Amino acid sequence: MLIPFKRFAYGLAFSLVCLILLSCFLRFQFIQYLAAYTGPGFAKPLPTLTDSQLKDLSRTEACQSQPINVLTYNVRYGSDFIEALRKPLGKHAPGDYLPWSERYPEIQNRIVNYAPDLIGLQEMHTDNDISHIVELQHYFLVSYHLSDDFHYGDAALLFKKDRFEMVDSGQLWLGPDAGLPFSLGFSPVAMIRYANWVLLKEKTSGFTFIFVNTHFDNNAVNKEKSSDLFYKHFASLATGYPLIVVGDFNSKAVTERYQRLIGASTASPLLTNAYDLAFASNSGTSAHPNELIDHILVGGPCSTLVSDWQVDKRPLANGATLSDHDPIISRMQFAGLKQKT
Repeated sequence: MLIPFKRFAYGLAFSLVCLILLSCFLRFQFIQYLAAYTGPGFAKPLPTLTDSQLKDLSRTEACQSQPINVLTYNVRYGSDFIEALRKPLGKHAPGDYLPWSERYPEIQNRIVNYAPDLIGLQEMHTDNDISHIVELQHYFLVSYHLSDDFHYGDAALLFKKDRFEMVDSGQLWLGPDAGLPFSLGFSPVAMIRYANWVLLKEKTSGFTFIFVNTHFDNNAVNKEKSSDLFYKHFASLATGYPLIVVGDFNSKAVTERYQRLIGASTASPLLTNAYDLAFASNSGTSAHPNELIDHILVGGPCSTLVSDWQVDKRPLANGATLSDHDPIISRMQFAGLKQKT
């Protein structure tokens, strides 16, 4: 009887050690450090502003762009892998939406019809999944790759190859250390979230701006702190770079954290909702950012004209739900420096 008891004791001790190690990995960011040293490394710092860049803003062309069509869309589980996991569950699989493979042909058709120049997608997985809905021969894709085989496209962004060239790109991780990849957020365990950014130059005009896509976690602690982290890291850039920011912020415009995100209480707010620039009188559309958690935001030193803002609420052709989010599309143009008040 003694030997079985010892085996049991050793097994229990081994299990406790494994549990402690797992807890350390989760609690003390060991997973993130492991990803940083075995994957593409620590997050690339955001661009910095120089005196010459700020001086360049006095040039008229520095704030002049061609019209830009912008799309943001949370597709809900855009993943062949997740569909394969759900398939054996059949009708018992959680969720009331059609499989990804039945939805993405119509999603792709709509994206083609929107003709976006900039795209921010949320809840995507691999580059191949993204290729189901975006014609990658026309767009350059920026997404996080831990390795050649491990893609994490939850905040994937794309831009038209013939219109823009990429100057720089990187990720800002939404957790206690924004430089550590694969952050599990501000809670002990949460979904991995990041803000994906690119510094782009319009080929015809030389207009240079930062395009950002993100997906805030729906955990209360995470989305509150992510709003503050986002503002902290992007506020200083808005003095010299035009910003186009899209994403699923899990925050309606009426919430206090959204107001912190855009810097509403500051003398010069960081961001403005494209809706507010398109419909200054809060009329002209049945949708309103106060009822949405997905947004298209603009900021920076340039005056922005928004000629269109719309939410596509159409279901699939068979009447089924396209996603649990609706795509938002906006057409904008940057036209000169903002007037100082």
